[in-house]
Amino acid sequence: MNYKVVILDIDGTIVPHGKTVSHATKDAIRQLREKNMKVVIATGRAPYFSASIIQETEVDSMVFFNGAYVYHEGKELYRNAIEKNILKNVYLLSHEYQHPLTFLGGTSFKATDLSHPFVVEAFRRDPWKPELAPPQFWMEQDIYQLFLHCDHEEELFYQSKVPELDFRRWSSTGSRTCDVNLSNSNKAVGLTKLLEKLGVAPDEAVAFGDGLNDIEMLSLVGMGVAMGSARDEVKEAANMVTLSAEEDGVRYGLECLGLI
Repeated sequence: MNYKVVILDIDGTIVPHGKTVSHATKDAIRQLREKNMKVVIATGRAPYFSASIIQETEVDSMVFFNGAYVYHEGKELYRNAIEKNILKNVYLLSHEYQHPLTFLGGTSFKATDLSHPFVVEAFRRDPWKPELAPPQFWMEQDIYQLFLHCDHEEELFYQSKVPELDFRRWSSTGSRTCDVNLSNSNKAVGLTKLLEKLGVAPDEAVAFGDGLNDIEMLSLVGMGVAMGSARDEVKEAANMVTLSAEEDGVRYGLECLGLI
């Protein structure tokens, strides 16, 4: 297949958890460009969590918030904020059950409780820290994603009460935070908008990912590549499995596909 675009997740894919982009991965991206391959970042992160990665990789087309916000060559291409009535429902539930929320807007993020141990845990390894959310924060600006901070599987209650939203645990091993996005919004949705802009069919794209939020993306493209550290359900959605991020799995996968 004559692939034209390579799509890369960030955490656990081009960035080993808690680390930075390796020289091998940056060199692989450089080689793709030399062969006139378009490189795209597709992440669950917000733009302000991704600035250093974008600078390091020199990528100019990005999908943020698990598909809810798309940029192409410095211009906004697509956005899909969470409706206020849906935000109100989840906010009232979280207040009733005393589960903190972090609201992620286009330019800033704020949490309802900065001292809660689950919130502290969620951001302990990151250079960015949330500010306290004023009561009206979620009403006064567009919110594209939430973090729900609760014990494992408590999100199932929220899922039953707010079916318009999708709750995905950060990891299966002890994480007490979920990504919360619109149920009809995922990386594949945002990428479809971007691929249409590029004039590239989904089967002409390769995508690398490791998380539950990558399943739709890996299923969309012609060649979905799961990282070696991915969960079984992610690997099942992929066409092939490469090495882990710690082992420069993106570079290895690109080499196996003959793209570099």
